[in-house]
Amino acid sequence: MRPAQHSLRVWFLEQLHGLDRKIVVTLVGSLLLSLWCFVGFWSWWERSSILATNARVLQQLTIAVHEQTRGLFRQAETALAVASHWMAENPGKDPGTSAGFVTLIDRLRQTSDGVIDIRLVSRDGILRYVPDQGQARRTDVSDRDYFRAQADLSTRGLYVARPVVSRVTGKWGIPISLPVTRAGGEVAVVFAAIELDRIAASFEAERVKPRGTIVILREDGTLMFRSPLDEQAISTAIAQRQDWSQRLVTSPDGLYRIESSPADGREQIVSLQRVEDYPLVVAVTADAGDLLADWQRDTSVLVLVATFLSAAIVLLGMRLLRSMQLEAAARRELEQRMLTDPLTGTGNRRMLELRLAEEIQRARRYERALTAVFLDLDHFKQVNDRHGHGVGDAVLVRVAESLHARLRHSDHLARFGGEEFVLLLPETGLDAALALVERMRTAVAELRIPELQPGHITLSAGLAQWQPGESADALLHRADQALYRAKAAGRNRAHVDRPA
Repeated sequence: MRPAQHSLRVWFLEQLHGLDRKIVVTLVGSLLLSLWCFVGFWSWWERSSILATNARVLQQLTIAVHEQTRGLFRQAETALAVASHWMAENPGKDPGTSAGFVTLIDRLRQTSDGVIDIRLVSRDGILRYVPDQGQARRTDVSDRDYFRAQADLSTRGLYVARPVVSRVTGKWGIPISLPVTRAGGEVAVVFAAIELDRIAASFEAERVKPRGTIVILREDGTLMFRSPLDEQAISTAIAQRQDWSQRLVTSPDGLYRIESSPADGREQIVSLQRVEDYPLVVAVTADAGDLLADWQRDTSVLVLVATFLSAAIVLLGMRLLRSMQLEAAARRELEQRMLTDPLTGTGNRRMLELRLAEEIQRARRYERALTAVFLDLDHFKQVNDRHGHGVGDAVLVRVAESLHARLRHSDHLARFGGEEFVLLLPETGLDAALALVERMRTAVAELRIPELQPGHITLSAGLAQWQPGESADALLHRADQALYRAKAAGRNRAHVDRPA
């Protein structure tokens, strides 16, 4: 111990021994009370902020899901109206075999990218496909509610039926039926079948990962669709749960907290919105544990530090200064760890936020270019599923090393989450950034992983250049959308978001 530190300790001991015991107890108690009050307040404030932020995100996502769902059912309704109009205009023709009707239905299928298929039901409840080549094999669907609803005056008309498993294809689908009054071929009902496996991918891309869900409900509480797709849950009556039934009946629109999810029993935050013009409600959920994972980690760290400080105050009061120095060093180390991804050694999202704010400020001040790049490993989930997470982690480390080796000193690389990385390229325009990204893609494709075949690991990228006045979130969003377009175009490629 240095002389100055020793003298300070001696002085502190002398002063402490000169104090009254009650004053020492009061001082220690006051410090402990202040410390734990701070921990409690910070934890409450941080938790409230995270929940409020994610609630806004969830409501915005619900609006998007609502529009997507409404558009899907509107497309199905339009297809039914067009088919019904053709049959009314051609009452003497059998629509199942008429070339004009077959051509019309083919165009409607193409318009919906194969998501919506039009089928017919005869008066005696026999299913007919278009074109009718006997593929239904005289399947009787007279017991289906989409057929029976058209025989009941109270439900006759456009009817959104319960999801069913097709007796021909074996696939789940949502039938939307419409009565036919004038048609050849003994046709009594025309219905649009929305096959759930065909719409699952688009909703899966939007849900909050990893345990969030997107659900389409009928107003009576029937579960019509769920992403991730769970065939055991389809067509079940979720309204049997009192908490759900009250909200569906009274005021479905809004944000709610569900203590126990019907699917997994976990606490969820649920955003509901009634689908305009249809007897449907969309529900977008986020797992509270997922949303609060960072808060729980940070709170645990804070509680650990507070406990250490409390022990230092009570048991090691004579070494207060040393304890504070150790705590300061631990905090610096912790802050460094909080900016680094422990697996790959790259920056993490916190580092990305800090560096992006700095680079945007620098680009604004000096009117320099700044390009953000979203990178994503293609089909990475298959690597984990087939070879295990150990191989997956090794792939992430090798890819991160390959990317980092091609960066300049001023560039920043961060692991955004899972198999996603983000590059910040200061003073770099789109063309130069694209050239760098292409070199990175080539290098990643050439990586040799013992457990994987050559060329198995590929990379997709989305690039966006910062525009004056643009926020950090907006820039990342454009780069992320460019990545989605690269994925949609076939993967193993880069897409540039160029300003109009």
